[in-house]
Amino acid sequence: MRSMRTKRYILVTPAKNEEETLPLLAKSVINQSIKPSLWVIVNDNSVDKTETIIRELSKKHSWIIGHNLKDKVFEYDPTYRYSVVVREGFRVARKIAHEVGVPYGFIGLVDADFILERRFFEKILNEFQNDSQLGIASGGVYVLSGKKLVWERTNPKFARGSPRVFRRECFNDIGGYKRFYSPDVLSNYMARIKGWNVGQVVNAIAVQMRPTQGRYGYYKSSIKRGYVNYYLGTPLSSILLWVLYMGIFDSLAKASGFLRGYLEKVEKKENKLDNRWIVEFVKKDMNVVNNIQKILQMAKI
Repeated sequence: MRSMRTKRYILVTPAKNEEETLPLLAKSVINQSIKPSLWVIVNDNSVDKTETIIRELSKKHSWIIGHNLKDKVFEYDPTYRYSVVVREGFRVARKIAHEVGVPYGFIGLVDADFILERRFFEKILNEFQNDSQLGIASGGVYVLSGKKLVWERTNPKFARGSPRVFRRECFNDIGGYKRFYSPDVLSNYMARIKGWNVGQVVNAIAVQMRPTQGRYGYYKSSIKRGYVNYYLGTPLSSILLWVLYMGIFDSLAKASGFLRGYLEKVEKKENKLDNRWIVEFVKKDMNVVNNIQKILQMAKI
């Protein structure tokens, strides 16, 4: 049994050209019933007012820290790049917490295009307190449809990529946040392999100001999901089932991404993942013969 060390948490947000959404997120974080002990906002080469907004937040609140990336990325890959930026944010946040002596039992991640209800982190932390085996928990992601908030339905047994919280022991146990095309899916699997529970706290409301695939387009995002499925070791039969059961537009894009991953592997003569035990776990978890419904749920993660 893992112990509940403290309810204190540190938080990381990646931000690239988020001048419209970041102030709204900041207001909701500042108004949390349980505020983060430290919040690091990583400015990823923004060309709008994002850097200025972060600087002003830091002046008003000592626990908000800005960190600028100036690495001149010429070919921007939003899928893999996201993991690089978040990983850097976690590195900086943990380093600062260690240097200034900030205790924390949890590590949070929230993207800049969310608004969180006031008790969001309180609800998440309560779930950790109720389940000592819980390693990763996300909130429920909601979108505004007309005048109603609608839950963006995904498998509640899998934590969403954002907003999510890691128990510190789990974060260490899985080797931190990996550079990968879908680090959230990978970390969910790795946590479960290590014996941790993962899931969503659906009543912890996080309102997304853009659709999940809105920034880069649904078609490109579907290609990304197929690409990720290849590198996670998803069987080809699963992809064929997607083509049969899902919409043709989404399925063809996903199949295209899967093929892209295969061709890159052939060209580079690389394995899908060095950690073959992860691949085997994914294959077992997505058994197409015995559990088609589970595959369809996984497709929406």
